[in-house]
Amino acid sequence: MRKRLIGLSAAAVMLLGIATAAAPNVSAAAGATCTFVGSKVVGSSGGRFYDYAVTVRMGNLTANKSKIRTTLAGRFNRTYAISAAVAGNTTVSRTKVFSAPRGQTFAVSACTQSF
Repeated sequence: MRKRLIGLSAAAVMLLGIATAAAPNVSAAAGATCTFVGSKVVGSSGGRFYDYAVTVRMGNLTANKSKIRTTLAGRFNRTYAISAAVAGNTTVSRTKVFSAPRGQTFAVSACTQSF
């Protein structure tokens, strides 16, 4: 049910044209996977910028705890980073709020893992 709600809310956000995902699944490092879950506007500064809540799902396929850093590429030549310490053989979702211009899009451009 939770996956369904996340999918529906992400689809609704994308249909509104607020934020979109260009590359939903990226594997960049051996044993690490990062999946873009979605983004939504959580507030506005009243000007050209919005506050976007971006959620990324990160997975660790090794048996050891490691730090995974996901880099998101923005439409306006900016990059954003979300990181988390992930236990062995688990997945975790992290949400971070970024202030970005209206109409921003997000895409996972890299996923790195360090032990």
